[in-house]
Amino acid sequence: ATEITERVEIRLEHEAQYDWVAFVPQRESGAGALTKYFGKVAGDDDFKIRGIEARQRSTPPFIEDVQQDCLDQLDATRSPHAVLGRLERAIGELQAGNVEVERLVERNRVSKPLEGYSQNTQNVAALKRAREQDLAVHPGQDIEYVVVDDEKSSRDRVALAHEEIETYDASYYETQLVRAVESVLSPLGWDRSDIRLELSSGKDTTLNSFRTASNTD
Repeated sequence: ATEITERVEIRLEHEAQYDWVAFVPQRESGAGALTKYFGKVAGDDDFKIRGIEARQRSTPPFIEDVQQDCLDQLDATRSPHAVLGRLERAIGELQAGNVEVERLVERNRVSKPLEGYSQNTQNVAALKRAREQDLAVHPGQDIEYVVVDDEKSSRDRVALAHEEIETYDASYYETQLVRAVESVLSPLGWDRSDIRLELSSGKDTTLNSFRTASNTD
């Protein structure tokens, strides 16, 4: 760092040593984004994470935990298929309704009053629910909610975190999981379509095995 600083006259500081670092490709160019990366700190169990879902304040705890598990799997096995195995288990939990709604709460910052929004986003749905309950949420404050039916555009699209929530939109959260795992695997050349294809082929294999066993019986 000292030698480079002297040569290019831009001050660099040594931050840490890493066993490996992965830069998440930019969608437009495929080059690694300098603001989205993750790496394994040498001699430590920690990861340095920047820009990906686990560092985004809006990410639900469940998605964050699964992404962190995927990083652990990648570090331990260097295998994309081990990462996909963790994703598959997480999707199974979602579809079975076994994820606590508290772990699916999204937290987003409100940037303007309700009247200032022109599109029916999830934030707008949440703000409408808040207004209906006489809860004041001002620009700069956070609003927390669970997505219960993302196909709706009304306030019924979400439920506020303090409400009694009996269900959630498993399909919506599955999409968020796939995006989080894409962040982990994209430096290895995997994109969302590759992940979906691999997941569907895995389901076909399981189904064919079940049919074969049933025919044998």
